[in-house]
Amino acid sequence: MGVMKLSKIHCEVCGGNLDMDELSQIKNQKVICPYCGSIYINEAKHSVIGAKLESDIEHLKLIEKKENTKEFWSFQKLKENNKSAFKSLAILMGISLTGFLILSANYLIERRPGQLEVTTNEKNLRGENYKIVSSKFEDMGFKNIKYEKVNDLKIGFFADEGDVKEVTINGSNAFEKGSHYSQKSKIKIYYHVFPK
Repeated sequence: MGVMKLSKIHCEVCGGNLDMDELSQIKNQKVICPYCGSIYINEAKHSVIGAKLESDIEHLKLIEKKENTKEFWSFQKLKENNKSAFKSLAILMGISLTGFLILSANYLIERRPGQLEVTTNEKNLRGENYKIVSSKFEDMGFKNIKYEKVNDLKIGFFADEGDVKEVTINGSNAFEKGSHYSQKSKIKIYYHVFPK
């Protein structure tokens, strides 16, 4: 234990100051007055000086306890404030993260990264020239476009040579406007020609 200053103790005979500054000197020690040579035993139960020192120690302990209590409650209050701030921050971050996830999900659903949107349905392409239909798919971003001649024209009343009979995406003609497909999807354009 370190040095603790106690209140001054005076000699009862001459009134001179007695040097009793350390707690280690309190129990059962002989103290001699440097001015008149009076001898004191500073044990609390058996002398006035010891009782005074014990009283000072109790007073110092009480002050220390109050300070510790004050520090403890200050720390508790700080801890509670931090806990409240942490909860608020966690709630705010949770709301932000939820909002971000919702926006991201909506973006992915709407935009479908890596997917191209078809801007027409298959029925609307029938009867158009296959070169025009091909350029429409190129404008949409598709790269894998193939053609196949259908040798079915006899007179040419119902269709002209080069008119689209059918368009498939990955083998199916059931695509609709607004549907999405990979850029690498196989587009096949079947068009009418006269047999040779």
